[in-house]
Amino acid sequence: MMQSRWIIKNGFAAGRKCLMLALLVFGSVLASAESVPPVSQAPTEESSPTAYQVVNTITAQLLILIDDAKQYVDEDEERFFTELDVLLRPFIDFRSFARAVMGRHASSKKMASLTDAQSAELNTQIDRFSEIFLSALIQTYGKGLLAFDGEEIEVVPPVANADKPQSKKVVVKQLIYGDRKTPYEVQYSMRMDSEGSWRLRNMVVESINLGKIYRNQFDNAFKVYEGDIDRVIDGWIVAGAPEAAAIKN
Repeated sequence: MMQSRWIIKNGFAAGRKCLMLALLVFGSVLASAESVPPVSQAPTEESSPTAYQVVNTITAQLLILIDDAKQYVDEDEERFFTELDVLLRPFIDFRSFARAVMGRHASSKKMASLTDAQSAELNTQIDRFSEIFLSALIQTYGKGLLAFDGEEIEVVPPVANADKPQSKKVVVKQLIYGDRKTPYEVQYSMRMDSEGSWRLRNMVVESINLGKIYRNQFDNAFKVYEGDIDRVIDGWIVAGAPEAAAIKN
């Protein structure tokens, strides 16, 4: 199978190329190390897209969105973020992201230990954090995309996974060619949901597991706010890169 490769046209001056990693800030659960099954081994119906095809399609749509945004982003940046949100919401399982980032504070074990009222309260907090987490990451991701200038993106074709042809968890690799000899490598951890659709659950960027980073951030905030999850949610910030993430005072 031929590799899909796109080149982002020149035109954006919003930031330096080092912001490339900021584009990749989507934290969640631990990445799996599974191989990606071949496209011919679709796990549901024959017409259902594979994880590779999903990432491939989203990448192509993102590049079209970037190219179109060049015509209006200077005057209407909010329009770009809105359109980016509409594109990415169906692709990313943000509630699972958020709950994984909350870690032990929203685990099944934690839920089982609560009363019905407490469980309902925690579910409300998970929903609220999901929305805040989504909004923050869309903003960061969008800023990273706008920093691209003449970059090339390649989604690596899947390889056979003879051991687990029906696996519901796979990793899709993406290469981003920029200002160095070797490309930046991104691994998308994809999981099939109950409806048979592949959705993003985590990303590993240059061996940096973003899910772990954000879970540690949540844990630290939980300690700072003495176990007050609502204050952790209210104070959540995702800055331009994982190491720049901060907690409001």
